[in-house]
Amino acid sequence: MPGVPGGNAVTGSAKSASTLREEAVDWFLQRRESPDDLMLAAHFDAWIAGDERHAKAYERVRCLMGDAGALLAGDQAFLAKATRRRGGGKAKAAAAAIAGVSLLSAFYLTDMPMRLRSDHMSGTAERQVVTAPDGSTITLNAHSAIALRFSKEARRVVLLRGEIFVEVAPDAARPFSVEAAGGTTTALGTAFDVDMRNEATSVTVLEHSVQVETGKQGQNGRVHENQRVDYSPNGQLGSIETVDPSSVAAWRNGRFIFEDRPLAEVAETFERYLPGRIVVTREGLRQKRLSGNFDLSNPNAALADLAAALEIRLIKAGPYLTVLY
Repeated sequence: MPGVPGGNAVTGSAKSASTLREEAVDWFLQRRESPDDLMLAAHFDAWIAGDERHAKAYERVRCLMGDAGALLAGDQAFLAKATRRRGGGKAKAAAAAIAGVSLLSAFYLTDMPMRLRSDHMSGTAERQVVTAPDGSTITLNAHSAIALRFSKEARRVVLLRGEIFVEVAPDAARPFSVEAAGGTTTALGTAFDVDMRNEATSVTVLEHSVQVETGKQGQNGRVHENQRVDYSPNGQLGSIETVDPSSVAAWRNGRFIFEDRPLAEVAETFERYLPGRIVVTREGLRQKRLSGNFDLSNPNAALADLAAALEIRLIKAGPYLTVLY
């Protein structure tokens, strides 16, 4: 019989929402896999009776998973990973990832808060070129948003999400800066790229140089032409590295070129060109480093080619969920 979800879980009111969701997804997948297992059904009934929140958590997951859950539960290779016994427990990372994404996908189309905050916003697979009030050119990558904060003293661009390439118009009296994820990049007469992702923000310079500062003391640096630096959400500045300028400019020409980057970062870039979310289920796979050159005019085909090259599986579970495992 499959392992019993929640066997070693926290009990009672101490359970967090994520723990409840994780257990509910475990049950959802196992019941789909073994609908006629009477012992499993008895354990499930006991779990439901054990906490009044269990039934609500399960019903929410069941409704929100919908077709995604049916497709995933019908894939035996996925189930083998998602419901593997944990030597005391199941490998729950995949199920938890699917739960989180399924729940988020229900709200994915509700983008009103970002629209209210931004002055310019690009949609999925849409690039947009903006001419700022000072004549600077700002190119938004797909699924990106900015707010402009220009005054007599300064020119500030707030990157709310995604990636931009900036070609700065000269104005010695008003410094030009891009604020993103707690860091500030100040142009020193330059063209540069700022890419804000979940795990880090990258600043890459194509012409001249920029000064990058984070909110953390001592974390600042000068980045020159054909160089890149990353900084983390907590303000830690990484080492400056040399980059191929053609790879930085590629997305503006409809290509995605990357070298020695983790799959999690690559998947996040593909998300800008596809509706919904892309989940990479295993941490080891998320951190796998790779290089590639893909045509973004057909992102579905490009992602499928990437999965084939890595010899991993890809599932499209409805219009808003893609799973790599």
